[in-house]
Amino acid sequence: MAETPLQITERLYGKLKRRRQSAKKWSDAYEGKRPLLFSSPEFSTQTGGLFDDFSDNWCATVPDATVERLVPIGFRLEDGSVDQAAAKAWRRSECDVEIGLALLEALITGRSYALVWNNDGS
Repeated sequence: MAETPLQITERLYGKLKRRRQSAKKWSDAYEGKRPLLFSSPEFSTQTGGLFDDFSDNWCATVPDATVERLVPIGFRLEDGSVDQAAAKAWRRSECDVEIGLALLEALITGRSYALVWNNDGS
């Protein structure tokens, strides 16, 4: 028996809820909301506690630098040909402008979502 739209929605929402903690963990790391893990009591003693509240967030550097270098340049079909219609729709929808946000989120949390629809009414 096929699932109803409500059952599909509930099933997919359950998946999102199960992934929430993992996504939050990595998002927090990206935003610098992490304890200073390498600091030890000995380090604190040697520095007089000067760096106890200091943390340099290098967790953002890797995804930020990667996103700057990721640029989709086309759509290749299984037979190796280039899908010109997909490329045209991509540009017309301004996906080339917004793709950086989706790629960044995917690099941080392992997933990214987008809503796609046909805007010409057909």
